[in-house]
Amino acid sequence: MRQSNSELPSRDKLLTLFFYAATRPRLVESRSVERSSPLRRIATSCHSAPVRATAAQTRPGMELRPLVRPAARLLNLRSSSTPSLLPFTCTRGHKTTARTKRSLKIAPHDSFLPDRSAPFPAADSIIYNPPASEASPAHTPFLFLPLDDPRRLALLRMRGGADAAALGSGEEQANLPPVMRYHRREPTYHLKEEDIAEMKRLRSEDPVKWSVGHLAQKFDCSPIFVKMVAPAPAGHLDWLRSKLDRKMARWGPKKTQAREDRRRRAEMLYRGEL
Repeated sequence: MRQSNSELPSRDKLLTLFFYAATRPRLVESRSVERSSPLRRIATSCHSAPVRATAAQTRPGMELRPLVRPAARLLNLRSSSTPSLLPFTCTRGHKTTARTKRSLKIAPHDSFLPDRSAPFPAADSIIYNPPASEASPAHTPFLFLPLDDPRRLALLRMRGGADAAALGSGEEQANLPPVMRYHRREPTYHLKEEDIAEMKRLRSEDPVKWSVGHLAQKFDCSPIFVKMVAPAPAGHLDWLRSKLDRKMARWGPKKTQAREDRRRRAEMLYRGEL
């Protein structure tokens, strides 16, 4: 199919495109040649064949088509055979979605369905099927039952027999707290002024050797009494603080945060917030 005279370029444009194609040759695929403008098709044909005397005898793109088509097919084959580097992802389609919806359609339990076998009005009944949850407030624990409640006596009989029921029936036994059995240290007043002066002297001379525990064991008294009558000197307290600071400097961020949280919890406990 020949081009019309209006689409053909002038001689100057044809020579310019010829020199441009000669200096910068490039391979153009068949599809791009067919879809390109008339000027570009003429420049492509000029690279493979000499320019004719007249522009009407030029057929652009016809000389390169036998060479371009096999190369384009080879490039398409390589691009399709190259494995993709993107990760493989699964996408749920309409088929699996419908199957999932059908699997979720579970029939209700038989206890939720009314009994159709009995005649009316015997079929009308209340369905009681509570869900799994915590105990109901209607079930009062034993400790919160009133003293004159008959359930208290019944529970005592079930647990321990008649003796336990008789023991727990009195108001005095019910109001008394349980007996706390722990070791109590009987206070002794055997230390004299000379012993206290000796304790202060030992504590001031060598506070590392004569610590609070050693002095309490030597004089047979409590550690609190040693701290009251023989406190540590100021230099020893400064040394203990510097030792603690060097120890805390070796802590990591996790241990430091844990100790800070412990200190805050203790302060909240003293304020009654916990």
